[in-house]
Amino acid sequence: MPLLNCNALLFDLDGVLVDSNPVYETHWLIWAQERGVSYQHILEVHHGRPVTDTIRIVAPHLDPIAEAEAYRNAVIADDHLERVQSFSGVPTILEELPPNRWAIVTSAPRMFALKTLRYLALPVPKIFISSEDIGMGKPAPYPYLRAAWGLNQPIERCIVVEDAPAGIQSARSAGARVIAVRTTNSPEALQEADFIVNEVSDLKIKFNDTCLRISLD
Repeated sequence: MPLLNCNALLFDLDGVLVDSNPVYETHWLIWAQERGVSYQHILEVHHGRPVTDTIRIVAPHLDPIAEAEAYRNAVIADDHLERVQSFSGVPTILEELPPNRWAIVTSAPRMFALKTLRYLALPVPKIFISSEDIGMGKPAPYPYLRAAWGLNQPIERCIVVEDAPAGIQSARSAGARVIAVRTTNSPEALQEADFIVNEVSDLKIKFNDTCLRISLD
């Protein structure tokens, strides 16, 4: 059983802490049908990417800024949050972590991400990086670098928890170690991570006043 030490944990949100995929995929389907774009192509590339980047990939003939705004507005206005749930063990893990030792780094729209956390009664970290906060999102390194800077920790002493290849690439290019969870992608798609587990509840985390100690089931 690996035992890892780090100063801070940087969590992706969707696919790691919460499952909001039913909401996102509903609106991607509507968006794709209205514009004659391949929904299957969207499913293949959207995990972990900012909306604008997904649109640039699947519909290069469209204006990514305007289309991303239309998609985000539809998601933000969606109040059917009964489709959203947290993964097993997440509430306890987040409540027990020291507030200055963890952050969330997400490609989701900030307003919807915060609404999701509040609906699920999950704590909102003091360092919360969303797609609107960074000019270049995942797979670029800047989202995770920004989170480590906000926590006043060197990125090399942070461990990122991710579920998508784009997020893993972002974390590794930033200089962090990565634990991937098999919630939205196959193990083959997650091979660039340092470790792979089933979900966040497989992480056993203890804090000894100087660092976090993480064992993997």
